[in-house]
Amino acid sequence: MACLGGFVSLPLRIPTTSPALASTPFHCRKNTVTLRFRIINSNSNGDPQDQITQSSKQQKSQSGSSWSAKNSEGKDYLYRLGQEAENMNVSVGARKGIIDDLFVGKFLGKDADIVFAYRQKVTRSFEHLQGDYYIAPAFLDKIVVHIVKNYIAHLLDVRVPLILGIWGGKGQGKSFQTELVFRAMGIEPVIMSAGELESERAGEPGKLIRERYRTASLVIKNQGKMSCLMINDIDAGVGRFGNTQMTVNNQIVIGTLMNLADDPTRVSVGQDWTESDITNRVPIIVTGNDFSTLYAPLIRDGRMDKFYWQPTREDLINIVDQMYKKDGISRENILRIVDAFPNQVGGRNWRC
Repeated sequence: MACLGGFVSLPLRIPTTSPALASTPFHCRKNTVTLRFRIINSNSNGDPQDQITQSSKQQKSQSGSSWSAKNSEGKDYLYRLGQEAENMNVSVGARKGIIDDLFVGKFLGKDADIVFAYRQKVTRSFEHLQGDYYIAPAFLDKIVVHIVKNYIAHLLDVRVPLILGIWGGKGQGKSFQTELVFRAMGIEPVIMSAGELESERAGEPGKLIRERYRTASLVIKNQGKMSCLMINDIDAGVGRFGNTQMTVNNQIVIGTLMNLADDPTRVSVGQDWTESDITNRVPIIVTGNDFSTLYAPLIRDGRMDKFYWQPTREDLINIVDQMYKKDGISRENILRIVDAFPNQVGGRNWRC
């Protein structure tokens, strides 16, 4: 108490079971409460003035900030951050040695946000299709020719349909065979489904198609990769059936596809028209079961090239044989399996 102008520590022993201790704003450690008082002196003018003793200054300089505080191993906070550094910036993905991994769990690996890249990437790649699958030659030729013709359409003196419509019975492998062709050609398509062709907001699906079309165009322009727009089961989204009702969005979707087929290099998503806003031509592939339910002007030859797909008996044998080749099943047994189930996909075609 003889030290004026500084801090005085008074060790008091208070039982931890004391009810008054619960409301006491003092720090308790090992049943000892330390009270610190600031003693204020007056200067020569009578104004209150804080005075800090030399011992308090030395104590403060020794403790420093939390950044320089040492742990039990003698390492400060910045050192530990440097040792444990890893990126938390999800806008570029987590990368080692950039930003602290003090806040990154080890169970997720190096990426702090493991789905960020998939959310930001609209296109699809097909590395997950492992193994050798059989692609029917007729199917391969039709898709390859359609894509190549659209990429060199400016060099041809003929009208090239922008849309390829692949139709046929259910479960015949239209979508899967198309994905196999994309994988073989190294194409990263933008894929839509029939569920995206309707919305509670009028005009939203049509705008979405134009945005996806422009996205595929940017992939071609910026990444130098081949891309296309694919819409699965289009007849389920905009087809006319007996007990269904035509909506504004159905009309807008059909009108959007017709407009893209007529002018594939000028696509607006609402911005002002500019002369330099030229979109790369992007081939469109649609699949469905019955194109007779679609609006007739959309499926005309100038806009859509139709391809009816039904695998032949030889295609079925090759598909099944390729699937079970690693299992050691002979081709003779594959023939018996295909012949034993004549009502499966393509049976009516090769039995005619």
